[in-house]
Amino acid sequence: MTRIDDVARLAGVSTATVSRALRGLPTVSESTRDRVLAAAAKLGYTASPSASRLAGGKTGAVAVVVPRITRWFFATVVEAAEDALHQAGYDLLLHNLGGSEHERQRLLHTAALHKRVDALVLVATPLQGPDFAAVTNLALPGVTVSSGTGVPGWPSIRIDDVAAACTATSYLIEQGHRRVAHISGDPSDELAFTTHIDRRRGYREALRIAGIEPDPALDVEAEFTVSGGERAVAELLRRGPAPPPSSRPATRWPWAPWPRCARPGCGCRTT
Repeated sequence: MTRIDDVARLAGVSTATVSRALRGLPTVSESTRDRVLAAAAKLGYTASPSASRLAGGKTGAVAVVVPRITRWFFATVVEAAEDALHQAGYDLLLHNLGGSEHERQRLLHTAALHKRVDALVLVATPLQGPDFAAVTNLALPGVTVSSGTGVPGWPSIRIDDVAAACTATSYLIEQGHRRVAHISGDPSDELAFTTHIDRRRGYREALRIAGIEPDPALDVEAEFTVSGGERAVAELLRRGPAPPPSSRPATRWPWAPWPRCARPGCGCRTT
């Protein structure tokens, strides 16, 4: 196997000069570059892309951290990020925390990311006090996506979950509904992010504006899954009269729970 040393020996230059010449750096004269390229072609030498990147202080990769890759939202974000990165000539290094706080700690507080990526994308990743120092010490540019914790100096791409839930709940109230149910995320989740907290705030704010006293019986917590949504609807039905079918929860289950309400004997009205 031909090595860079072989090219340097044939071209009569140092290995550092070969590296600079093959990367097209301006610090190499045209004649020297031609000699190096000719030697490399004769020996059939091809520089390793990863080695070339490291030599230039870059990895050509961007880390994307998600709480759970199995959730549709996070998978969609990863797919979009990968498409954009590939078009820009970068690779995506995926870190799936799998819902584990231990894995989040390992990623942020060890050398798992050191010199492996050029930038960092945190998707709905909660951060606590010591985590900010760990992220800062990485000395990487970054961006946060969706809920989670913002990082000082990083741009954030997200919606206003409070306003979104308030708008959705207000619309239902304007349609004449007074008993609006709300299904939120599971706060016992190890990596519970802030979406469910913000949306509950928006839901309750809309009720307050309309002069409606929040009914705890209409506020149910469940996992961010289809089955979790179905269990939440079953719990709502167990607690009392079913809300009207249009009173869908202001959460990420806009439709999934409601097929259960079409089952015989559930007591829900359909239109």
